[in-house]
Amino acid sequence: MAERDLPYQSWFLPEALPDEPLSEIDLPLCLKAVLIRRGLKINTQAREFLKPSYIPNPEEHYPDLKIAIDRLKVACINNEGIAICGDYDADGMTSTALLLKAFRSLNAFAIAAIPNRLEEGYGLNDNMVSNLHTKGIKVIITVDNGINAFESIQLANDYNIDVILTDHHQLNNTAPKVLALIHPSTTPQSSPYRNLAGVGLAYLIAIGLAKEFKAESILKDSLDLFCLGTIADMSSLRDSNRYFLINGLKNMHNTQCLGLKALYKVSGLENCSIRADDIGFQIAPRINAVGRIGDPNLILRLLLETDKEKAASLAKQCDELNKNRKLISKTIESEAVALIEADNGAIPPFILIAQSHWHAGVVGIVASRLVEKYNRPTALLALSKDGRFRASVRAPAGFSVNKALELCSDNLDSHGGHPAAGGFTVKPENISTIHKQLNVLANSWLQSHGRNFKLTPDSYLSLNEITWKFWDLYSRLGPFGIGNLRPLFWTRNCEVISKKILRGGHLSLLLSQDDQQITAIYWNFSKIVCIPQFIDIAFYLNISKWSGVKKFQLELKSIRPYQNEVIIKKSNRTYKSWIKNTEEAILINNKHEEILFSINTNNISSNNQYKANDPYIKELISDATIALGLTV
Repeated sequence: MAERDLPYQSWFLPEALPDEPLSEIDLPLCLKAVLIRRGLKINTQAREFLKPSYIPNPEEHYPDLKIAIDRLKVACINNEGIAICGDYDADGMTSTALLLKAFRSLNAFAIAAIPNRLEEGYGLNDNMVSNLHTKGIKVIITVDNGINAFESIQLANDYNIDVILTDHHQLNNTAPKVLALIHPSTTPQSSPYRNLAGVGLAYLIAIGLAKEFKAESILKDSLDLFCLGTIADMSSLRDSNRYFLINGLKNMHNTQCLGLKALYKVSGLENCSIRADDIGFQIAPRINAVGRIGDPNLILRLLLETDKEKAASLAKQCDELNKNRKLISKTIESEAVALIEADNGAIPPFILIAQSHWHAGVVGIVASRLVEKYNRPTALLALSKDGRFRASVRAPAGFSVNKALELCSDNLDSHGGHPAAGGFTVKPENISTIHKQLNVLANSWLQSHGRNFKLTPDSYLSLNEITWKFWDLYSRLGPFGIGNLRPLFWTRNCEVISKKILRGGHLSLLLSQDDQQITAIYWNFSKIVCIPQFIDIAFYLNISKWSGVKKFQLELKSIRPYQNEVIIKKSNRTYKSWIKNTEEAILINNKHEEILFSINTNNISSNNQYKANDPYIKELISDATIALGLTV
C-alpha cells in the first residue's frame, strides 16, 4: 500500500501576551504564557494557583456535614453498626477503604457493602439494604453513589436506618429523603468544594471525625487514598482538589498503605515519586480492572491489608485482571471500529453500538477510546441478565452527557452521570429511538462546537529549552488532569533523524532542532502516512523510565509539514510572513505590500514607519512573531 500524505489538522495559535506578563512570578516566559492563556492573568491569581494557601472550613459549605459528623460520633461511641456502601470503581473503592480505616482506628463497628457490577449493577439497592438491616446496621453512608437511589433509601428509612448520602453525581430533581446530604449541589456556586469526587467527600467526613475525637491518627493513609480516587475518577484538579493533591502527591511515595506499595511495585513505580499521570495510567487501571471484570472486594482487601506478602499477592491478582481487561477491551474496540467504519466513513453524530456478547465492565473504557478517535459522543451497550441493555457513555469536552440523557429519559429505564461520562439502561426495542434522539442532540452540538476540531497549543517551546531545571519549574503547574490539562506545546522546524513503527502501531521518531535531539512518540499512528523530513509538532512533555534511566520524551499530538512561510488570517484577510535574515522578518499582504520588522523587538523598519503606530499592524506583527516561533 502506498504512503499517503500527512493528514492536515487545523491549528489555532494563541494570542500575543501582554507587556510584562506576570512580572512577579519566577517562571520561564513559556510557562507564564500557559498560566495567562488559562485565565490566570494577574500575579495574585498565579501565585495562589502555584501554591494554594487556604481553603475554608467545609462545614461552612456543606450544610449537612456537621449533622453527619455528629451522628457518626454517636454511632462510634455507642458501637452502633455503620455500613459504608461504595461503588466498584477506583473512586468508590478508595472512598470505602478511607472510611473503613478511619472507623477501625476509632474501634467502631463498620462494614463495607459493595455491589457486584454484573450481578447487582451500580450503587445502593434494595437487597443490600435488607441484608444490612438483618446485620443490625443503624447508619448507612453511601460513597460515590446514592443520589438517585430513592426506593432503596426509602426502604432504609422504613427500617429506621439513618442514611448519610455522599455523592457527586448529577442530582436530577429532588434529592432522596436522608438524614444528611453531602453533595456539591448543596454548596455555594463559587465553593472550592464543588469539584470533589466521592473520595473527597469521604475525606471531609474523616477530617471531621478526626477533629471531633481529637485523633489525627485516624487520617493515616487518607490523603494517599484521596489522591488515588480523585485522579482515577478524572475529577477537576482545581480548587480544593488541587490544594489536597499538592500536599498529598509529594509524600505519596512514602505511603504506609501496604496495598498501595504493592501496586507501585507491580506498576513499575517502586522507589519513585508518584505523579498524577502515574496514578491515571498505571495504578488506577489496575484498580478499575477488578471492579470491571472481577470481585471489587479484592481491592478493599488490598487497601486494608496489613501483611506485606498478602498485599503483594493481591496486587498481582489486580495486575493479572488488568491484563485480561486489556485483551477484552482490544477485542471490543476492534469490533466497534469495524462496525463504525463499515458505512464508508458515514460516522453518525452520536456513536451508539449495542452488542449482546460484549462485557459490560469494559465498554466504558472502549467508549473513551472511540471519543478520542472520532471526536464524537459515544455509547456502547452490553446485554445484562435482565434482558435490558446497559450503556456506558463518554463524550468530548463541551457535550454534556447527563443533560443529553435527561432529555431522552422518557425512553430510558434509568440513567445517571455527569457532563463527561454517564450510563443508562434501556429495553432492546427502545435502542433505535434513543439513538435517533441522541443523534439530533449531538448533531446540533457538532454544528456549533465540535465537527471541525481545532488544535490550540498553549505555548511555543524549543527543544533546547527542555532541561531538568525546566522540568522542575514545569511541574509547579501540576498536577495535571481534568480542569488542569497538561500544557500542549508546539515548535517549528524539527528534522526527523529516524522513524520506526513500534508494536501496537505507535510511531517513534528521533527529532533534532538546533543540534538538540529528543525522542518523540505518536500513539496509534497510521502505518501508511508519509512523514516529511522537516516538521512542526504539537506535543506534551513526558519523562520515560527505562531500566532505571529517566529521559525526556515528547508525546506527539499533531504533526504538520514545516513551511518556511507561514499563513496568517486576520479580519477575513490573508497574509504571508517569513524570516528574512537573522535580524528581520517580512510580512506581506495579497497586494504584495511588504512590512519589515525586527525579530528581537518587533519594531517596524524605517521604510514603513508611517504604519508603526497602527494598532492593526501591531497585532498583525505579534501574530506573525508567534506563528514564526519567534516568541511564545
